[in-house]
Amino acid sequence: MAAAAAAAGGLRRAGWRLWRGRAVVRCQLSPPHRALQASAVLRRVSDEQKEPLASSSQQQFDSHPTNHQPEQEPQGPRPSYTGQGGQESEDYESEEQLQHRILTAALEFVPEHGWTAEAIAEGAKTLGLSAAAAGMFHSDGSELILHFVSQCNTKLSELLEQEQKLVQLGEAEKKPTDQFLRDAVQARLRMLIPYIEKWPQALSILLLPHNIPSSLNLLTSMIDDIWHYAGDQSTDFNWYTRRAVLTGIYNTTELVMMQDSSPDFEDTWRFLENRVADAMNMGNTANQVQSTGEAVVQGLMGAAVTIKNLAGLNQRR
Repeated sequence: MAAAAAAAGGLRRAGWRLWRGRAVVRCQLSPPHRALQASAVLRRVSDEQKEPLASSSQQQFDSHPTNHQPEQEPQGPRPSYTGQGGQESEDYESEEQLQHRILTAALEFVPEHGWTAEAIAEGAKTLGLSAAAAGMFHSDGSELILHFVSQCNTKLSELLEQEQKLVQLGEAEKKPTDQFLRDAVQARLRMLIPYIEKWPQALSILLLPHNIPSSLNLLTSMIDDIWHYAGDQSTDFNWYTRRAVLTGIYNTTELVMMQDSSPDFEDTWRFLENRVADAMNMGNTANQVQSTGEAVVQGLMGAAVTIKNLAGLNQRR
């Protein structure tokens, strides 16, 4: 029996991962010419940083044409990067690391410029780079949005893991499932507050066909993490329905939040509490399956018109 249960669990997780397209975890890049463009930008940034140094060295050399003594190299440690193989390479930063730094810096400018190439260019400037570094990314701002969503998911996972450790150590009490789900979704949605005025624009970009696989993968990964830390050990069809229902709850609550003008989004959290209570009260009947389908359709697809309208208004009502 134990072997059969383990096999069923393996098939269940494989099916879920196949459904949500784990192969698209990373943002999809454009054809090879995109890589050439990124390399050109990196070379341009590098040249701009080297030019002042070269000019300064030439001026010093010209001012002492005869009795020039070579300067001693500073004895302090030089910046270095340690690769996966454990080998150090001086003054090296991979393209992926540079992109991560630029996107993180760009988030500061989203409230002013939105999820745009302008925000990315401003972020690059704060790092001492040329605004041309924005050419390393898609012009629609999708990579900036996906970077932000990924960061939020990581923060939530760390938060839930820390909470789990406190329970295991006996330093905190285990929450009832409904309270755990409510608190987890609320914690994740609160991460949107600094960018709430521009979030309709973000959702409209994520709904573009070429962005749906990556955004859907990030969404389902987050939902899976929440249920994992909630202690879900189901191995039957409930494993799928629970995740589908929570996906619908998250998306509909997100829509309510974008239109909520109550203090500290009190109406949003009340709506969330009611939806979680409804989900916990549903029985394992045909009505549950029907409600699951309705929740997913409403949360993932039916919201498109609402998001488009919100993006046009670009403000909460």
